[in-house]
Order: sequence, then structure tokens, then C-alpha cells
Amino acid sequence: MLLKFLAVFVGFSEGVIVGTALIAFLTILDIVPRLAQLTDTENYIKVYEMAIAVTVTTISLSNFLGIHIHLGKIMVCIVGFLMGTFVGLLASALTEVTNVIPVIVSRFMLYDYIKYIFIALAGGKVIGALIYWILLNQ
Repeated sequence: MLLKFLAVFVGFSEGVIVGTALIAFLTILDIVPRLAQLTDTENYIKVYEMAIAVTVTTISLSNFLGIHIHLGKIMVCIVGFLMGTFVGLLASALTEVTNVIPVIVSRFMLYDYIKYIFIALAGGKVIGALIYWILLNQ
């Protein structure tokens, strides 16, 4: 009994730490305010933040409790597209915050090849995702 209580306490603590780290990461990157600014929806920032918090909590609980939702193929495609968009935005924001592209371009004097770098990055991301979802994740 004591071992189960300890396992619950450790699992809950890990969840709190991971959730806090995710929120801190999103806050540091300023993803929500930037998206609201780009879409001219600054009045809905609280709604965006609440949607992220509720979604992360719901998905974590459903994963923890083993709850599965059987969706149709079309709905799975839509959800996958939205998740891919979020991951792409997160990766782009991380790249922008850390100034990776400008540093690489200036260090290697690649000013004339910037558009090819972006095409290669996007193409590599798409090919990597396709390899993972079609070949490896079966």
C-alpha cells in the first residue's frame, strides 16, 4: 500500500514538473502572443491560453488513464494536421528565439542561399515526418 502511494506521489510530481516546464517553455518563446498578433486576435489571448491548458490536461489524463477515442480517418487527418502545425510553430519559434538561421548564414556567408536553406529545412521536416509516420510507426 505504501509503495502504491509513493508511486502515485512520484507520478503526480513528475506530471506537475513536466507541465510546468511546458508552460514555461511556451511562455519564454511567446508563442501565444505572437500568434495572436499575427492573426489580429489579441483580445482572445486568454482563450488561447485556456485552450492550451485544458487540452494538455485532457490529453495527459486520457493517456494516463488509457482512454482511447476512435475517430474516423478524416478526423485523424485533421487532428494530425493541427498537431503538425503546432509542432512546426514550436520549432520555428525555437529557431527564431535562438537565432540559429542568422548565425549560420553569417558564419558561412550564405546570404545568397537563404531561400534554399529554408526550402531544405521544410523539405527535410516533411520527409522525416513521412518516413516516421509511413515506415517506422506501423
